[in-house]
Amino acid sequence: RAVPLYNDSSRPVPSRRGPRTNQAMEALRRITYLVCRPAAEWERIAGERTSVDELLRRYILPLAALAPIATFIGMKTFDRSWHPDQGYLVPADQIFGAAATTFFAIVGSIFALAAIMVLIAPMYRRRPDFLSALKVSIHGASPLLLSGVVLLLPVLVVVSMVALCYTLFLYHLGVTRVLEIREDQFEFIGISLLLLTFVSIMAGMIAASVGLI
Repeated sequence: RAVPLYNDSSRPVPSRRGPRTNQAMEALRRITYLVCRPAAEWERIAGERTSVDELLRRYILPLAALAPIATFIGMKTFDRSWHPDQGYLVPADQIFGAAATTFFAIVGSIFALAAIMVLIAPMYRRRPDFLSALKVSIHGASPLLLSGVVLLLPVLVVVSMVALCYTLFLYHLGVTRVLEIREDQFEFIGISLLLLTFVSIMAGMIAASVGLI
């Protein structure tokens, strides 16, 4: 059988990448666009049809795992024996528990922030559904969660501080595009995060009182 000596470019070449690879590439594209052209990407997110399950699998769980994995490696490698001041000071028998607690705390915080946004939105004459609020909660936090990959050393938390500043900016754009909060009502984000901090402290106290942490 003769083999053609040319490429028929009119025929589409099927992608050999599996669904997991395609999802990872889409997540990476989204994060890149949120950094480079956030306003346009928020408009796309606002009109996107998705589900809580899809957001959980494609964005929340993978991004929430970055910081715990990085700190787990850091606590194993760069402990007090590496440097008494700049290394992690977590005892060896508590490293896994600390990483696991961080992971579940991040996931819980994403859902808690979305719930808080839904609860206080009527104060601003808006009644968003939980799915829309969850979009804002996870996509707005993408830079902060992505910065977790550098937490091999405690001193690198400064990178997360910079990412936090950009996350606040993304949240401001997200609530205006997705939840339709007015742009001059920027205190919506501040109140939401303040309530999240309170909820996190209370949850930590309860968990400590029953011996979970």
